[in-house]
Amino acid sequence: IMIYVALGLGLLFVVIGYIITERNADMLLNGYNTMSKEEKAQFPLKEYLVVFKQFHLRFGFLFALSGVGLAIINPDYVGYHAGITPILAYIYFFIQTKKFSQHLPSQTKGLKLGLAVLIAALVFVIGMFYWSDRPSLVKLNDHTLKISGPYGIDLPLEKIDSLGILLTLPEINARRHGFSTGSVAKGRYKGPVGDYLLLIDKPFDKVLWIGRKSGDPVLIALQELDEEKLLLELKESLELNSP
Repeated sequence: IMIYVALGLGLLFVVIGYIITERNADMLLNGYNTMSKEEKAQFPLKEYLVVFKQFHLRFGFLFALSGVGLAIINPDYVGYHAGITPILAYIYFFIQTKKFSQHLPSQTKGLKLGLAVLIAALVFVIGMFYWSDRPSLVKLNDHTLKISGPYGIDLPLEKIDSLGILLTLPEINARRHGFSTGSVAKGRYKGPVGDYLLLIDKPFDKVLWIGRKSGDPVLIALQELDEEKLLLELKESLELNSP
């Protein structure tokens, strides 16, 4: 699957290089479409579009090729590649092409703002990857099931209304928010009749289902966790806590 993601994104960059032309630049070319008539007259659009097309064709090809290679080595790397590499590439492109608009004051400000946004996005994405890579740890006490890490939860035992072991995940239609790679799926996901909170390390053999009286079911399959043992411990705790 991750190979197709790499190929699809690479193709998208190539298409961007072909789709923007002198005819549609007024509508589609970011920055140029906000220039005044005087600025457009001074802007070397033909020369810029040559560089624009070359960049997107080369980058699209290299992105797809390196993405396929990374998918073969480790599918998780494709997620990092897709999140970080395009931002780095566009920072380079902005710097490479600033010569075309450096004589236009309004575009110089736009370039600085664009670079600042890209750098901020890069810091945010790297931070999100770092946050998402933290392990999830499970701790059960007399009153609460605590799961630390990304999308962790403190679940009072009194809020649990069903427990079970699944051999496969239920049908998932979409991810509402969270992250999903070749080795993890954590966050809130939409199913056919409701949402789920997934805390899944892949691959997995069993998934612990925890239904809640109010709230989405929690599905857990974590490394170093014995789901069946935790199921028994939860059942024992729930009996002890029953009136």
